Amino acid sequence: MNVAVRSLDMFPKVDSDLVVKTDRGGLAALVGYVIMAALVLAEWNSFRYDNASFREHIKVDKSLGKRMRVDLNITFPALHCDDLHVDAMDVAGDSQIDVEDTLVKRRLHLDGSTLSSDEIKVETNKAAEADRLNREISMKGLPVDYCGPCFGAHTTEDQCCNTCDDVVEAYKIKKWNYESVVLMAEQCRREGKTKAEPKRMSTGEGCNLSGYMTFNRVAGNFHIAMGEGVERDGRHIHQFVPDDAPNFNASHTIHKLSFGPEYTLLGQQQQQTSSGRGRWGYERTDLSGVSKVVKEENGSTGLFQYFIKVVPTSFVGDEIKKILRSQSLDETSGKSALETNRYFFTERFRPLMIDMIDEEHRDLADDSETGAAGAHAGGSTGGGGTMNHHEHHKVQNSVLPGVFFVYEIYPFAVEISKNSVPWTHFLIRVMATIGGVMTIVGWLDSAMYARDTKRKRGR
Repeated sequence: MNVAVRSLDMFPKVDSDLVVKTDRGGLAALVGYVIMAALVLAEWNSFRYDNASFREHIKVDKSLGKRMRVDLNITFPALHCDDLHVDAMDVAGDSQIDVEDTLVKRRLHLDGSTLSSDEIKVETNKAAEADRLNREISMKGLPVDYCGPCFGAHTTEDQCCNTCDDVVEAYKIKKWNYESVVLMAEQCRREGKTKAEPKRMSTGEGCNLSGYMTFNRVAGNFHIAMGEGVERDGRHIHQFVPDDAPNFNASHTIHKLSFGPEYTLLGQQQQQTSSGRGRWGYERTDLSGVSKVVKEENGSTGLFQYFIKVVPTSFVGDEIKKILRSQSLDETSGKSALETNRYFFTERFRPLMIDMIDEEHRDLADDSETGAAGAHAGGSTGGGGTMNHHEHHKVQNSVLPGVFFVYEIYPFAVEISKNSVPWTHFLIRVMATIGGVMTIVGWLDSAMYARDTKRKRGR
């Protein structure tokens, strides 16, 4: 039995009396130990990094009928809150006009500071007093128990619409077109509001808009544009006074814009680091921190468009389940994955006011632009040439001043999971590293010893 086992031994032994030890061999062994220690340390760091990183997997998004939440916080430093209306629509035909229930508007001074409660209270009292006087005038001569009709927009049988504003508000709640009822409602005729004239812009204040909205997870847009949005013949239009368009200051600062909830992953939020990369290793491409200011030289105001590509993203795996167990979030209870959205964007700006060369000088200007050394305004051509004066003036471009966020949903979803490398992989790589270094160092030492031995015999 011992002989059979001994015959399987593939590790040859050499008697110690036959082993030759040299100074070069000891130095080579020392160098080998240093190399092995460095490589093992590198393998350990690589193992730790791989276990702390995340991997992404792309798949077809098969989800249907889901809704998407958009959180936003935008400041318009020179736009009054009365002129700030948020409208939304999508390709499925759903539209939301003047979204207010989940959004908060904060009035600001032109220096950016928030209006105090006393300032707002004074203006509110003035508006309430003016409204009361208008009501008294409009209700004069009517019975004490007068209850005006809501023209089909009532929610209860005993609901009264005693003023034109009551009728309009009832129609807005029903999401009906209130333009036609304003023209025929007795309340509106009594108050002299049958002439549907667009409201002019208010000035002297800014506004901060914050909150959230929920949409169908299909392509669409939401926007803050000049005028009040209405639905007419199946189309979304804005009513405003065209001559008042330059007063709609579209300057804005986006403090936050996110599509979907923000979760805490491994105790770290997906915040931008000082290097400009996210904590998950991908580039930040969101709109948070974007600021646009319009001035006279760039058109006074204009149309800002942000074209957004939304990528559905979910975090899956055992690590996510641990986070779900540790977080007391109602929206994550019972879920095996965290679902949100990432996005990237492009942008475009179209100014309202543009420079145009006077028509009578247009042809002359075109000729000077094609020439090799054409004269500019105030200059002259050499050799007795004629003088060209380019007369410029501002004209109003046919754009709707405002800020539009046009988004599309990618048909692919990204699954992100925590990378997990087993210890056996680390041990295998360490053993391979040690064995490889020992073998190569041994080969080199043997080759050098054989060369030295050959030289001694040749002498």
